[in-house]
Amino acid sequence: MVRRMKKPVLCENKEECCGCTACAAVCPKHAITFQYDLEGFLYPQVDLNKCIGCLRCEKVCAFKKDIRTPIKEYEKTRVFAAKSKNKAVIASSSSGGMFTVFSDAFLDKDDIVAACQYSYETDSVVLSIIKDKESRDKAKGSKYIQAELNDSFDNLVEILRKNRDKRALVFGTGCQIAGLDLLLKNLNLRSQVVLVDLICHGAASSNLWKNFIQKIEIEQGNTISYVTFKDKRNGWESPSTFALINDKEVSIKPYADWFYMGLSLRKSCYKCPYTRIDRHSDITIGDYWGIKTVMPEFYDRMGISLVITHSDVGNAFFDSVKDNLDYRISNRTECLQPRLVSPQSYPAMRETFWRDMQNNGIDYCERKYRECHKESKKEQIKNYIKKVINRLT
Repeated sequence: MVRRMKKPVLCENKEECCGCTACAAVCPKHAITFQYDLEGFLYPQVDLNKCIGCLRCEKVCAFKKDIRTPIKEYEKTRVFAAKSKNKAVIASSSSGGMFTVFSDAFLDKDDIVAACQYSYETDSVVLSIIKDKESRDKAKGSKYIQAELNDSFDNLVEILRKNRDKRALVFGTGCQIAGLDLLLKNLNLRSQVVLVDLICHGAASSNLWKNFIQKIEIEQGNTISYVTFKDKRNGWESPSTFALINDKEVSIKPYADWFYMGLSLRKSCYKCPYTRIDRHSDITIGDYWGIKTVMPEFYDRMGISLVITHSDVGNAFFDSVKDNLDYRISNRTECLQPRLVSPQSYPAMRETFWRDMQNNGIDYCERKYRECHKESKKEQIKNYIKKVINRLT
């Protein structure tokens, strides 16, 4: 009797695939590749001629598991408001400089750091292995584009296996880190890494960004030399968004608007199980929005970071670097903000937006879809924090 091979079920429902690539990294036959869909997001495709039906890919699909079974609360969780003691570090960071302080601790020991970095050659965000502080500084800053991980997890696993005497510090979004966490556990490599995830608004289409910025480059007659989604010249709470072309600042606000409006996000983002305090990472970092309300004496107009530890490893690592920080102890209630309570809601205009993008193009969508608010983003955040605290107290 011929045994029928089981076909992996990876993303029959796009809401259940975050694109972390753990499934491809664990496949012993390299039968899984990622391909763009019509919205410009990467999804796994299984080559059934190579697949042997081992289903190891399904076993490392953290996103599906976490949608069905919520992450348990860690009783030793600690919450901090923090910033680097170095003002120059804060000025060049998205918030309080945790990426720099944390990565310094590893780079100073000649250990491994992996983080997402913008590639000007491919107009994409990639997970890079960082070996020195100069390279690390190029990875600073928020990126409103989903990283194209490709073979990143494979490369990291290979480095860990070849360097058993070294540890790795890895930064990523909640879904990327959850997938990597399960992959490394499956390969018995988890004890070698410290995983740091980010408080994330959502993962925006990488191919949409490529089309958007390439259109601008054609209009300007040159390629971009620098891009920022969070320049703090006007302060942390009023960031500027632009690209540099021919040493001139060019607005990329339409793309940022689509991101903030939730129109350009991956479908899984609206079901994200990592929009909560408890995570699979060792540490979570992000902006401490609402700090002026709950801890006004510690407010800094150039940025304050929120740091949440989730494990003994995370607690020990924070303690090892805290001498380089100004910090205050916070708690689970004070730190709450939209993406620690629930995912981005599914926009009523999302399907229309993508239909317009495919049928009418970017110029049309730039005119039609703009973020407009009667109150400032600062006031929105402030009012949201007040509502949450009042509801919980």
